[in-house]
Amino acid sequence: MSRAETAAVAPGVAALDRLAAALLAGVALDVRLARDEEERAATFRLRARHVVHGGWIAADRVPDGVERDDYDDDALHIAAWDGTQLAGTMRIVLPEPARLLPVEEAFDLRIEPCGAVVEAGRLVIGPAYRGDPAHAIWGALYALAWQTMRPLGFSVLAVAVTPRLLERMLAVGLPFEALGPAQVHWGQLRHPVRLDPARGTPGWFSAG
Repeated sequence: MSRAETAAVAPGVAALDRLAAALLAGVALDVRLARDEEERAATFRLRARHVVHGGWIAADRVPDGVERDDYDDDALHIAAWDGTQLAGTMRIVLPEPARLLPVEEAFDLRIEPCGAVVEAGRLVIGPAYRGDPAHAIWGALYALAWQTMRPLGFSVLAVAVTPRLLERMLAVGLPFEALGPAQVHWGQLRHPVRLDPARGTPGWFSAG
């Protein structure tokens, strides 16, 4: 039995459970973990198109058309499918002993509680789904990341997000905590951010 099942659920955690369910119910997409290597490869290809089109890296840096790093082999990869079209993707990196999370390595910090934090990163929305639909898609990707980590006993999330996305997250009431100034990470200025809903305000609990 996981820690999530044996410990009392904090009000903020329960609120985020409800919010995650609502976000997933609000999109007409099949949002799921990649089922096989072919689906994982599709997420890597979407990431490659994103970083090359954005000018973050040169096309010759991804000659095989995929963007991946050493964390990807052990990561869980979320895909939002619109039929056979990949609308968006995100990866989940679980904590491992003696290994930093990608955001910890990139920003030279340690996120508490050590060994109990999950990172959600490499968020990409497909070109045809950017604009207003993107808000619902990235919300659904984060929601499934949350629903995936909860049964494993985790309830603290780390992300690296742009200042604009951080503003959006705070605007909807999520208790994100910026851990440092923005610096260039994965092609853009991003803040290292921690989400521990158990430490949120009572007002957010009732809103959730």
